[in-house]
Amino acid sequence: MTAKNLLMSLLVMLAVTIVSCQKEPSTSGLHEDYLVYTDYDQQTDFSDIEVFYLPDSILLIGNSDKTEYWKDADAQEIIGTVAEQMESRNFIRTDDKELAQVGLQLSYVERVSYFVGYDYPYWWWYYPYYWAPGYWGDWFGWHYPYQVYYGYTAGSMLIEMVDLTAEQESRKLPVIWDSYIGGLLTSSQEVNMQRTLDAIDQAFAQSPYLTTNSLIR
Repeated sequence: MTAKNLLMSLLVMLAVTIVSCQKEPSTSGLHEDYLVYTDYDQQTDFSDIEVFYLPDSILLIGNSDKTEYWKDADAQEIIGTVAEQMESRNFIRTDDKELAQVGLQLSYVERVSYFVGYDYPYWWWYYPYYWAPGYWGDWFGWHYPYQVYYGYTAGSMLIEMVDLTAEQESRKLPVIWDSYIGGLLTSSQEVNMQRTLDAIDQAFAQSPYLTTNSLIR
């Protein structure tokens, strides 16, 4: 073997050694931030919607058999952030459910894990503390007009927009937009709160179709 060939062989061996010693890219960082999932009914023309209703509390989904709601200052800041995002897109908030075309319901998972799938549209009926269709009026049930398939655990938030004007024989209440937010829990309450607010902003940022033609103010 010539000196030139020997040098080339050594360089190849060195390159293989360097590559083989490289560590696999770490995926641990994927768990260090929040996750935002959004979906919507593509048959809905959001530009025709003007008025929305947003309750003054967040439903808590935990281990209690009784209905629990989150209403403190932190909850009001979260609710206010959702309202601001809606109003920034020219939607009008009302305090009268009878005047609203859509309703927004916020739920926060405290401790337990749940799963929702497209094939199981009544999953929430197993949990008596979930938003009941009757809260919005004379509705018998719910349905998602689009595919929904995900699981979520403690420290997750769910935002759902329901159509209060739908006319269906079955009287099912359509969820026309929803956002699942996960990864909100850390050891710092301040960080948890900031993550939640940032994630809500992100949910609306990745939903550009949520806008209306209403110019009423």
